[in-house]
Amino acid sequence: TFQILFYALRPGFVRSQRLTKWHLLNLTASLTFDYFLVRTAGARPLLYLLLSSFFAGSLHPCAGHFIAEHYLWDRMHQETFSYYGPLNFLAYNVGYHNEHHDFPSIPWTRLPALRALAPEFYDVLPAHPSWPMVILNFIRDEEVGVFARAKRRPKGAAGKEEGKCD
Repeated sequence: TFQILFYALRPGFVRSQRLTKWHLLNLTASLTFDYFLVRTAGARPLLYLLLSSFFAGSLHPCAGHFIAEHYLWDRMHQETFSYYGPLNFLAYNVGYHNEHHDFPSIPWTRLPALRALAPEFYDVLPAHPSWPMVILNFIRDEEVGVFARAKRRPKGAAGKEEGKCD
């Protein structure tokens, strides 16, 4: 469940950005909302919001995408897997993960159209049929677990290691 915290903080470490007035405005608006929420309703609603975000990464059906995206499955050394099922509607098409990796600047709303434009590239790739089943397999399958996460080697690293992806 701590994966959500790392998922949120990782972009700042991978590709740091220069703070702008928009970042500061967002931070100010968020903290102002939190302040007024606590002042008017107490700390429990703020705690509820924080814990909801934390527990959303546990055994919730949509949380399967955290595992489905970057873990090695069935001894395939594919860096990322997509999911094209109905839960994408609730998760802003986050399941179109191969498409996202190929074209990271395309908005999530346009990823289904991208897949439709290039079926010869995406229809042949293995994909997960169910996020809830991903969670069950993660728990049951001895070959999939916390150490089966696909990791990129640093640029310029020579040779390939078993179980690692480029």
